[in-house]
Parts: sequence; C-alpha cells; structure tokens
Amino acid sequence: MMQKWVKMSLVVAMGATMTVAGMPATANAASKTKVLSTRKIAATTVHGRQGNIYSGIKLTKVRYNLKHYRYTTWTASKKAVVKKNGKKAYVTYIKSGAKHGWVYSRYLTNGKAPFNKAKKMKNDMLATKRAALSSGSANVQSTVRDQSTYEDLGDALTHSGGFGWWGDDMEDRLQDQAGLLNIYDVYKGRFSKSENENLAAMAQKVESLQPSEDNNPFESSLDNFAEALGDLIADL
Repeated sequence: MMQKWVKMSLVVAMGATMTVAGMPATANAASKTKVLSTRKIAATTVHGRQGNIYSGIKLTKVRYNLKHYRYTTWTASKKAVVKKNGKKAYVTYIKSGAKHGWVYSRYLTNGKAPFNKAKKMKNDMLATKRAALSSGSANVQSTVRDQSTYEDLGDALTHSGGFGWWGDDMEDRLQDQAGLLNIYDVYKGRFSKSENENLAAMAQKVESLQPSEDNNPFESSLDNFAEALGDLIADL
C-alpha cells in the first residue's frame, strides 16, 4: 500500500513539474516576434518625440529612445509588418549618422525635426565670443562678453560704436576690424538672400580698408558694418 502511495505521489509531482515547466514555453512562444513582410521605401525624412528604437526587426533590444532625439532628423528607408504578442504592428527602419534601428511607425512624423533654437543660440554665443577673442580686439570682446541672446548681442553691436576709433593706435584699429569680420563669419549666410548680399558687400569693403591719420572713413565704415550686422542678428 505504501509503495502504491509513493508511486502516485511521484506521478502527481512529475505532472505538476511538467505543467510549471511548460508555462514559460507557452509564454515565450506568445511573446516572440514574427516578421510578416518587409519592403524598401523611398528615402523619407522623419522625426519623432517618443518611442523606443530597437536594434533589430524582432524588437528585442532597445538601443535608443526618440525622446532623447526630438531635434534629430532621421531618414526612413524600410518598412515591415510584424506580429508581436499576437498582435500585428507596423515598424520602420530609420537612420541618422551612425545611429539606426527599428521603431513603431506610429511614433514617426514626416518632415524635418523642429529647430532647437535655444541650443543653437547658446552655441552661437560661444562661437561669437571665440571669434572676438581670436581677433585680440579688447573693444569687440567687451561688446560681446556679457551677451547671451541674439537680441542682446545685436543691440550691443548696433549701439556700441567706436570701432576703429581714430584715437586708438594702428594695431587696435586693425584688431577691431578683424573682430567684426570674425563675428560676421559666424553668422554669414543666415539671413534673407538680399540681406546676405548686402552684408557680404559691406564685409568686403571693410576688409579692404586700411586705417590712416584721416580715420573717419575707416571708423564710420566699421560702425556702419557693426550696426547692420547687429540689426540682423537681433532678429534671428
């Protein structure tokens, strides 16, 4: 009797073990991703604000998240239909530089990513200060030193005046000239077609000038150039 009871207990235990062991297999089968179809598409510019970017089409490993790349423009080149967790889904292959992967198509919007003006302005202010510093002009450096926005920088250039002042020595005047031209190089090409053309003509004239004892043409040309450049920068 005891032997029969032990046998029955073993059978029940084995059955329970098989049931428990079988459960993950069923769950894994349900969670697997099946690729139903893939196709190439014409290169399309897209962007997104949220959603995981997966390394492979099976959507098993997350590489990035679009929330960290809201200002990044991607190129989509492939689309696929997959079945994940028993449900059909549409995914798109995207790439930007060295970054690439698959993302659920619903997270993507056609067109370029929005412009990150705050980041661009911060970078421009740093570039402006480097440009002023490299010229050696104390006048230009003091004009741009404390500016942190396009409007502030534009107003400072417009209203400072005294660039290439006749009372300064020759080296200081030339440094003022170099400083303004360096700042122009940071922003050239960023305005309307006519504004770019007019500013380029002024820059060419300023670059060709040489200071002399009769310094009025030199000083007035630098001040006019700074004012024109400042007005345009303030409106960026």
